Amino acid sequence: MGGIRTNARGLTIAALFAASYAALVYLLAPISFLQIQVRVANALMGAVPTFGMPAVFGIALGVFLGNVFSPLGPIDLLSAAPSFAGLLAIYWLRKKSVLLGLAIYSLIISAWVALMLHLILGLPYLASLAYVLAGVSAATIGLGYPLHLYLSRSGALKGWVRDR
Repeated sequence: MGGIRTNARGLTIAALFAASYAALVYLLAPISFLQIQVRVANALMGAVPTFGMPAVFGIALGVFLGNVFSPLGPIDLLSAAPSFAGLLAIYWLRKKSVLLGLAIYSLIISAWVALMLHLILGLPYLASLAYVLAGVSAATIGLGYPLHLYLSRSGALKGWVRDR
């Protein structure tokens, strides 16, 4: 019976992250897309070390759902794949350096977004990379790392998380 509760807990956590991420992207759409972006939803990356793989899967799904109405079109739905890779980096590095994991995520997704901007809109790749990396890092590291610190020091979530 414990396995069913554990699976239900993981599914609930994943669903909450997917819905939260997508909702933040929709609500803050003007600053969530294109070359100059600060995708505030990326702050949720800071919760990956606390919530583990359910957060990884939930946020990756949230990226997919959040990009449904992207101004770049359907190709932006593919962004869930590099996001998933970056989320895995955060998860794998959670006991070594969360900050490094968040930085790697920022670099992976920024390189991908800059490539899409170059291929679809013809924007210069390196300039796009610089702009996107600044905004993604501001949200992912600048907001996500303080969230991680809060969650790792708070006892409020003891019933929802296990040693990850």
